[in-house]
Amino acid sequence: MKTPLRSDILVNLNRADLIQFNDELVRPDYILVPDEDCRRDDIVMECTVNGQSVDFTVEDFVNAESLDDGGYLVKHRGVVRFLQVASIH
Repeated sequence: MKTPLRSDILVNLNRADLIQFNDELVRPDYILVPDEDCRRDDIVMECTVNGQSVDFTVEDFVNAESLDDGGYLVKHRGVVRFLQVASIH
C-alpha cells in the first residue's frame, strides 16, 4: 500500500532531531519514515515524555491537522512539532 501520509509530514519525520509534544521538548526514541509497505497501525514515532512512552502511528499523522505555525494537531493527543538542531559555523 502506498503510504497515505502527506509529503510535508514525511519530510519533517525524516529531518526531526527534536520533537515538541504539547509543551515538552524531547528527543525522539524512535522514528520510522513510512514506505509503501507501511500500514495505518504501524508506529512511526516513539518518544518519552515525563517518564512515559508516547507513540504515534501512521493513522495519527494521516488525520493530523496542519497548524499555521508549522505544527500538527494530532487528534486525541495534542500538538506535535518537528524540530531540527541548527549548527553555527
